Formats: sequence, structure tokens, C-alpha cells
Amino acid sequence: MLVALLLATFIGLALGLFGGGGSILSVAILTYALGMPPKAAIAASLLIIGITSSAALLAHLRSGLVSFRTGIVFGGAGMAGAYAGGRLAVFIPDGLLLAGFGLMMLITSVAMLRAKPVAAQLDAADSRSGRRTALMLLRGLGVGVVTGMIGAGGGFLIVPALVLLGGMPMKRAVATSLLVIAMQSLAGFAGHLGHSSVDWQVVGPFTLMATLGSIAGGVLAQRTPQRLLRRGFAWLVLLFGVFVVARQLPDAVKHSALYQHVFVARWPWWLGGMAIASVVLGLLFSENKLLGVSTGCAELCRLPRSADARASWRPRFLLGIALGGALAALLAGYSPTLSMGSFDSLASSGAARLSLLFGAGLLIGTGARLAGGCTSGHGIVGTALGARSSWLATALFLLGGFATTRVLLLLGGGMQ
Repeated sequence: MLVALLLATFIGLALGLFGGGGSILSVAILTYALGMPPKAAIAASLLIIGITSSAALLAHLRSGLVSFRTGIVFGGAGMAGAYAGGRLAVFIPDGLLLAGFGLMMLITSVAMLRAKPVAAQLDAADSRSGRRTALMLLRGLGVGVVTGMIGAGGGFLIVPALVLLGGMPMKRAVATSLLVIAMQSLAGFAGHLGHSSVDWQVVGPFTLMATLGSIAGGVLAQRTPQRLLRRGFAWLVLLFGVFVVARQLPDAVKHSALYQHVFVARWPWWLGGMAIASVVLGLLFSENKLLGVSTGCAELCRLPRSADARASWRPRFLLGIALGGALAALLAGYSPTLSMGSFDSLASSGAARLSLLFGAGLLIGTGARLAGGCTSGHGIVGTALGARSSWLATALFLLGGFATTRVLLLLGGGMQ
């Protein structure tokens, strides 16, 4: 529950910053992290996003960027579609709903990655023409149906429509989309009433944390370099989308020999070594870059105040490592947990485990800084280049690991 509440805050933050995007994760979190049935998670998500986007809208009202006329036209059509989608959802199997939701996440993430800011405002008279109004009503109706059926606010479908059909600059479209999301999400929730129940003990705290995040996101929206955050969030949505779609694959596919060998079974050590070597050599020969994680972590810490760090490839490389590892685990059938194997006996609560992980990370970072690099920089790249300092550092890394393992085994009575 603690992890889910932290993710709820992140959902609200993204909603306040981007006018959408956070809602696309709420169904996945409610379903897979909190164990809600799919249809109940969709109904709860609509209520949560309706309240959260209303709170984010309040933060944008002071900026004067919300276009109520356009938002009400688009949102009115969206409300009708969302209510209809909510009533139709009862007739669709859970698996098909989740598969559609996963595909929606994939489409959304690609649209986010390909989106380009629109600075020019279209001619006002043209934007009020009958043809544009008709297109906006149809787009609002379609987005509303999707919202009602799969429980996502549709912000990254709404924002492009407001920019292209409503002639809005990007910031105004983001602010106005919150009004539309609130209207159609609450209408979609109304469509689910009567055939979906809401667990208020879960939805209440989740909504509160998401709302606080949305208010903070609305305040930060005018000060944050949104392009970097948008791309990072798009990759996260893509990861969740692949996970949801993978979970809905037919058993014949998941149990096939090819899928098991590629995604489930542990690869041979020599194949893993060849894969790492190909990445290292590829970076060296194609980009003249040396692989190293600790340097990327240092640049990650300097992102808010260093233009050079923001332009560097290393933070994005670190994001790829994290997302790649998570993706491999998800495709193998594992869900994110705070389980730490043998160390679970040392920390039973979620807060204690987070504290232990934080302390371990602090020690690893301090050690890497003292050694002038981490295991990847010294053990993979430095030794390949023949650096004597890297050979010495790698030997000490291994000896320290062996010694620590023996001590823990003795203290734990031979725990496995």
C-alpha cells in the first residue's frame, strides 16, 4: 500500500504538469499493485482522476489559461461518450478490457514521444468554424468512450485535439484539458455505478495522495522543463503498457518454448557476457563513449543545475538500464515488490526495507566515488583497457563481496 500511495502522488504530479498521462497508470496500479478486479479498478480510476484533475484545475485557474468555452464543448461531448463507455464496459470481458487498456498505453506513450510543442496559434475565426466544431465534438465523443471503458482520463488524446482543432497554444491546451478530463472522468464513473463497487478504504487515501500531487504539479507546471519530464514519463507509460499487454497474452504464447527461452529462463553466462561486450564495444566504436554507471549517477544528481548534465547521454542510459531490467522481470511474470530475499528477516515493514535499501545505496555510491568508478566502469571497461587501477579495484570489489557474504552467512546461521 505504501508503494501504491507513492505512485498515486506521482500520478497526480504528472496530471498537474502535463494535463494528462498520470491517469493512464492508475488502472495498472490499482489492478496489479493493490489487487483490485479490473472493472472495479477502472471505475475507481475514473473517480480518482475526476477529483484529481479538478484539484489540478484549481492550480491552473490563477494563470488564466483555462478556455472554458472550448473545454465545455469538448468536455460535454466527452461526458456523453464516457457515460456510454462506462455502461458498455459491463458487457466486455475483463481480459479484453485490460488488453485494450494496454494497447491504449502503448499508443499514448508513442504519441508522447513523438509530440512536438506547438507555438503558433491558429486563426481564431477558423477555430470557431462549423467544421472544426463538428470535428471537436466527434473527437470529444470518441475520447469519452475510451475514457469510460478503460478508466483513463485521455489527456494525451485531448491535448493534441485542443491544439489542432481548438487553435490553442500548448500551455493553454494543457490547462483546458484538465477541465475536460474532470468532466468526462466523473461522467464515466457515473456510467459504472450499479455494476462496479468502490473500495473506499483504498480509493480514499489513493485519491488524497494523487490530489496533493496534482496541486503540486499545477504549481510547478510553469517552471519545469516539460520536454525532459514528458519523455521520461512516456517511457514509463510504455513499460507499463508492455507489461499489461504481456499479462493478457494467450497461454499458448506465454508457454511456448521460444517465449520461455527468451523471457523466462535465465540466459547462459556466456551469452550475457557477449551481450554486455557488444554494448560496450558498440558505444566505443560508434559513439566513442565509455560505459560507466557511477558517472551517470553523478550527472543525474546535477540535472537541475547543470545544462551539460541535461544534455548528456548518461542519464538517459541509466533510465534505459532501469526500464530494461523492469521490463525483463515483467515479461518473465514477476511483479514489482519490496521483497529482499534473505534480508526480509532484517526488515519486515515497507518503511524499514526502504530505509535499508537507501542505506545500501548510500554505501555503494560512497564506495564508487572513493574508488573513482563502479563495477561497470572498472570491471568491464577499465580492465578491458588494461588500466592497472581498474584491475586492482575489481579485485578488491570481488574480495569485499566474498568477505561480506561469508560474514552474513555466519551471522545468519547459514541463511540462503
